[in-house]
Amino acid sequence: MKCRPQAYSFRMISTVWTSMLFLTILWLTVLTNTAGAAPGHEGEEALFTQLKSGKRMATEKNYTPAEKPTVYLTFDDGPSKLTPKVLDILREEDVRATFFVLGEQVQERPNIAKRIVGDGHALGNHTYNHVYRELYSDFRAFWEQVQKTENILQETTGVRPRFIRAPGGTYGNFDAFYFYYLGQAGYEIYDWSIDSEDARRPGMTADQIFRTVEKGPFGNEVIVLMHDGSGHEESVKALPRIIRLFKEKGYAFASLTPEVKPIQFSSGKPKWSRTETRESFDSLLATVHEHREEDTLGKENAPKVLPGSPAAIAYTEAGQRGGPERLNVRLGDRTLALTKEQFRFRDGSYSVPLRPLIAAMGGTVEWNAERRTAVVHYGAITAEYDLGRQELRVRRPAAEWNAEAEERIHPFPEMELANGTLYVPLRQTLELLGDRMLSSDLPHERGAVEVQAAVYGGYRTGWMHI
Repeated sequence: MKCRPQAYSFRMISTVWTSMLFLTILWLTVLTNTAGAAPGHEGEEALFTQLKSGKRMATEKNYTPAEKPTVYLTFDDGPSKLTPKVLDILREEDVRATFFVLGEQVQERPNIAKRIVGDGHALGNHTYNHVYRELYSDFRAFWEQVQKTENILQETTGVRPRFIRAPGGTYGNFDAFYFYYLGQAGYEIYDWSIDSEDARRPGMTADQIFRTVEKGPFGNEVIVLMHDGSGHEESVKALPRIIRLFKEKGYAFASLTPEVKPIQFSSGKPKWSRTETRESFDSLLATVHEHREEDTLGKENAPKVLPGSPAAIAYTEAGQRGGPERLNVRLGDRTLALTKEQFRFRDGSYSVPLRPLIAAMGGTVEWNAERRTAVVHYGAITAEYDLGRQELRVRRPAAEWNAEAEERIHPFPEMELANGTLYVPLRQTLELLGDRMLSSDLPHERGAVEVQAAVYGGYRTGWMHI
């Protein structure tokens, strides 16, 4: 039986409306799910709310307590014409310190900044111009000054410091957002435990500065605030007495490193009016995370281990004495040349920075910040140095007798991450990646030691038995 035109039209309209209703519901469902599936939406919203309320969110980090009472002398606002006098005193007293420098001052006196590093001291970032109203009106201005100074230091000295000191200190200047952003970017923020008051009170004499420091407090680790900027001649005069004070109390002297737990003030009553929106929070968080990924694991712009830093000193005392001044690793037609500060020598074995080693072998290294894993691509071999699990996973190409590639896991506690550089044992790394160490000179105190290795470009099949 044929359908009447009216019935056919009704069915057609009904079908169209049903389809449209279905598509509308589907579209709304997708839209709702997409909005709810934004990366970290609920977690980031809660985080933003907590920071907005003033609650600090600590970044999980491991620090190394000093084994004996240690003082960290710090000097702010330089380099100035007074800084060479400070450096002369530190050299005479065999003391290492930390200089929180201003970018504009480094531009004016680049040779003094170079001498700070050359004398074995540490550099810290003290922003570019120290102008409070610019730095604390909005975090973007603070971030831009930190980055500008960081680039100046990289170009001038080859160092990108990971530690920052806020002009005027963090009290009343920083809020929870400032602390969180910088922590997420991989920086350490250092205030102080003893203020010499050489900048707080005008006209302080050398004796008054010394008497202020003498009051303490004296803990196992002490960070002393002083200044080497223009107009601080009395601070320079007080310095020898301050050094003598800590020596008499049995303190060791060291530069700050990221392994030293920071001293940070409470936030206090905010001195500055700032507004933070969810949109600006998301944008800044993405920026600082990107910065941290770029600065990890010994890239060209990563923090360097300074000669004479506490980490380097501790290592030297543990076994570097008597080791060679230089290490030349000959890898086929390439040579990896390292100075004494760039490798580790302990119990007759060498540990070297992973990235330069793999580059000299013809491979590449990628750093996964979230997993704390360095991934090596070397020919047909992929190796993962997992810091969290302290293991090395090596995937080799298939052998003639085995059509499938294999992966083996090796306990690898010998790897060490120090100031953004991953050190690995030379012999084990070569052999686990299919190469061989052929010969090595006997270690001696002077001159260079040469290591000869056979490299196969990551295409040697089968497993080495080690």
